[in-house]
Amino acid sequence: MIPNMSCGLESNQDFKNLPILSFLKNQQKKSIQYIKFRIQTVIIHKSFAEYQIKVNEYGKIWIMETRYTTLQQLYQKLKKNFGIKLTFPSKLLFGNLCPKILKKRAIKIQQFLKELGSNYQLINSYEFTQFLTNKICSGTQIIDFTQLEEFQLDA
Repeated sequence: MIPNMSCGLESNQDFKNLPILSFLKNQQKKSIQYIKFRIQTVIIHKSFAEYQIKVNEYGKIWIMETRYTTLQQLYQKLKKNFGIKLTFPSKLLFGNLCPKILKKRAIKIQQFLKELGSNYQLINSYEFTQFLTNKICSGTQIIDFTQLEEFQLDA
């Protein structure tokens, strides 16, 4: 006698536990970073803080320096024009230069930049392109892997 085999995949419990399905499910959770940002340091001046951020823009790696206000303006433009909901630290009236507050703010800014860098629509927007172009002009270039040419070693 042949056991009753169901064609519906949902009803077959053994099928749900296959390793390949577990792998594919985990892959769906990963986000793609088109542009990577990493906060390197926070420089505290007399009346403001400046964030040094390492940018990896498709192999072109450079350092930009920016203030909270500049990032907040970018966030507000993107929010207005695209109706986005990204993580962004709120503005404080007092204690902006306190190390504990700067650390918390830097973590939230890092999260904002990560979310921004993984959103293809936002990084190709006029607002973001303009922001990045202004920062490239004042930034420090570290290395540009996009300009490397292939070569062969003699055997």
